[in-house]
Amino acid sequence: MLVSLLLIAVAYRLFASHYDFLGNTAPLMAIAFGGALLMGGRFWFVPVLLLVISDFILGFWHGEGGIGGYTLMSITVYLIVGYIGGRARKSEKIWPMMWVGTLSCSIMFYVFANTYSWMMWPGYEKSFTGWWQSQTTGVLGINPPAWMFLRNALIADSIWCALAGLLFFAEKRFCKASEALVAKSA
Repeated sequence: MLVSLLLIAVAYRLFASHYDFLGNTAPLMAIAFGGALLMGGRFWFVPVLLLVISDFILGFWHGEGGIGGYTLMSITVYLIVGYIGGRARKSEKIWPMMWVGTLSCSIMFYVFANTYSWMMWPGYEKSFTGWWQSQTTGVLGINPPAWMFLRNALIADSIWCALAGLLFFAEKRFCKASEALVAKSA
């Protein structure tokens, strides 16, 4: 079920990229951190791999050739976040760990991505004021304010975590019920 949720989220990411009003509503850090946490062990990289593949697809669809500096920065963050998520699997409290970890990673990704934009884009003044602008309003008239991307990411990541948590607990409950039924019939 988790793989299905990951695939649906990545497909939504590809779909949403074609509509400006859906800006940054894909649950990137939920996929990277939460997906890796739930996959755990040797398979923590699967959600990260799905994000990397979707980054390349988006790069080609939107005429950027697939690989650029922003893509490489994103992939680096996905790998770090996925690795941490995979290691966090040892926690007893999966859902709170997934949600808090995902939202923390969302904020971190937002700051890194906007700092990268500030460094690379000539539209920002190369000062603390320009950096702060990249974190809050963005360049006026270009896109929605930058803070809206953080808001959208936090909402999308929270929704994904809620769905993944429901699936995780439903699957766990189903397994326990199945084990009890097998034990009872034995």
